[in-house]
Amino acid sequence: MSEIKCPECGASMILRSTKKFTNKDGSPRKFYGCSTFPKCRGTHGAHQDGKPLGIPGDLKTKQARMAAHDSFNRLWQNGHMERGYAYEWLSIQMKLSSDHCHISQFNEEQCQHVINLCDAYIGMKG
Repeated sequence: MSEIKCPECGASMILRSTKKFTNKDGSPRKFYGCSTFPKCRGTHGAHQDGKPLGIPGDLKTKQARMAAHDSFNRLWQNGHMERGYAYEWLSIQMKLSSDHCHISQFNEEQCQHVINLCDAYIGMKG
């Protein structure tokens, strides 16, 4: 796996774990933290095997991704479509393969596009 750079300052990131946030089984959750902490507080999520969750983003990108996820989740959580179909629908709308259609990999512009698509769909369905 290639070195992960902090999206805030460009320094290397270090795989860490925290008991503040845990997995369903109670084990500490893994994440990447900036090697310059506490000077820089950049973080990025990780799978339990250490693989990064998507592509690290700066604070504005993280906020955009959270907003996009909120909009997207309303599609299936509020019964507008089934969850699996919602992912397929988003992939088609974004003109991306299902392997590349992950909000955790999107930039701010793509996140805004997700929000616009979801709002339009929900508005159309009432």
